Amino acid sequence: MPPAGPAARPGARAAAPRRPDDDRGSAEVAVATPLLLLLVLLVIQVAVWMHGDHTAATVARQAVETARAADSANAQAQAEAFADEIGGTVLGDRGIAVERGETTVRVVVEAEVPSLIPGLTWPVRHELTAPVERFVEPGEADGGAP
Repeated sequence: MPPAGPAARPGARAAAPRRPDDDRGSAEVAVATPLLLLLVLLVIQVAVWMHGDHTAATVARQAVETARAADSANAQAQAEAFADEIGGTVLGDRGIAVERGETTVRVVVEAEVPSLIPGLTWPVRHELTAPVERFVEPGEADGGAP
């Protein structure tokens, strides 16, 4: 009976034994894969932060518009309700401050966006100031000129 395997075929070479240093590329893959995953997480985190920043800006604009109206007795509560409605879980540790003076209203919205990367915080802050809507007598608006 003829021998079986590669030596049995004419012109066939026997397979060379595997050397331990013949695993080309495995070290590069072991280093590159976690870095690539971290990069993807960072891109997603920046997108979540931008969404939280836009949400905080929208809450601040809405709060200013509510607080500057002539009948805005409960602007703080309305701002909190609006933030709950559109903010959801994007704005964590949220703080909204509404300060209404005689001529201006100031709103500060501060929050933190959830972090996908442990150990990092992603704060957002928006501050807006606007004039208060108020009734002005016709002679007062132009400095008293008739």
